[in-house]
Amino acid sequence: MKKRFLTSLQLLICLLCALPCSAVYGSQDQPFLAGSQLPRFTLPAPESQQILSYLGLKTTAPFTISQIGATLVFIEVLSALCPACLANTPVVNRLYQVIQKEAALARDVKIIGICIGDSKTQIDAFKKSFRVPFPLFPDANLAIAKALGVMETPTMIPATPSGKMLWGHSGMIRDFDGLLKVLRDNHKKR
Repeated sequence: MKKRFLTSLQLLICLLCALPCSAVYGSQDQPFLAGSQLPRFTLPAPESQQILSYLGLKTTAPFTISQIGATLVFIEVLSALCPACLANTPVVNRLYQVIQKEAALARDVKIIGICIGDSKTQIDAFKKSFRVPFPLFPDANLAIAKALGVMETPTMIPATPSGKMLWGHSGMIRDFDGLLKVLRDNHKKR
């Protein structure tokens, strides 16, 4: 009896880990419509000169997407405790590396992560454990997630600095090459 219970529990845990982390952080009927405007939100001040430089910011102060020195900002909304986010992190890290190797993309495309519901300690451990090379910003009280209407993590939202959403994707990135092609195509249009 005990063995069967443990087997059932293990199966349930595996099934839950395979699902994206759902959340009730907002309720948009049609989120992420291409051409829609991102809601305005403020991100916390960058913690290092390296992040300031990467994002093209002038001062260490809270900032908005429009202040980032890029033609395209790739926003990943994630949680450091979400199994799908953990599985997706190597893919986003790879995307960052590919972008950094192409001069035009490195200049014009920036990736940021918004960690919803996570403490600074959790974010720091996640960043260290997964060697995340791009900036991660906390959204401990879920204000940004609510403003964005994010209902699932991970969610990716490429946007212009003016806040125009190019598209949105909830769930893991399964077609890296397809994503990279769309990113490059959108970059050429800018």
